[in-house]
Amino acid sequence: MTIYLFDFDDTITRLPYDDSLTYMMKEESLEPSLGFRPIKRTKQGYKDAVQRNDGPIFLLSNRVTELEQPLKKILKTFGYKFDGYYLIDSEDRSKSSRLKKILDKYPGCTEVRFWEDKDKHIDSVSEFMTSYPDIKLEITKTI
Repeated sequence: MTIYLFDFDDTITRLPYDDSLTYMMKEESLEPSLGFRPIKRTKQGYKDAVQRNDGPIFLLSNRVTELEQPLKKILKTFGYKFDGYYLIDSEDRSKSSRLKKILDKYPGCTEVRFWEDKDKHIDSVSEFMTSYPDIKLEITKTI
């Protein structure tokens, strides 16, 4: 089974503003009128994952859980629907710790495909996955 993980900001869509952690914690940062533009390469990866139908597809974003509904709304406008949303809550600030929860839930996983724009998250997940030598990791860096 393959697990598909997609980041949101500058992976699914280009941010129409500077990357500001404080601002991105606010609901207004997801207002569709801001002019989000989808990234075609990521959308193709998502379509391929849906077509393969060989495992769950998740959003793995550093947006906070309080923004799940506005995120779902904007994702729907771009044609995305996920099997689960792994966002920041008070416990899980790192993408690696949220990935561990996913892998614990899906012990039959043989491959993880991860779309991400930031090197620090790519490096963190890559390092974390060395603890799972039997699971193939494929990363698509965006932007």
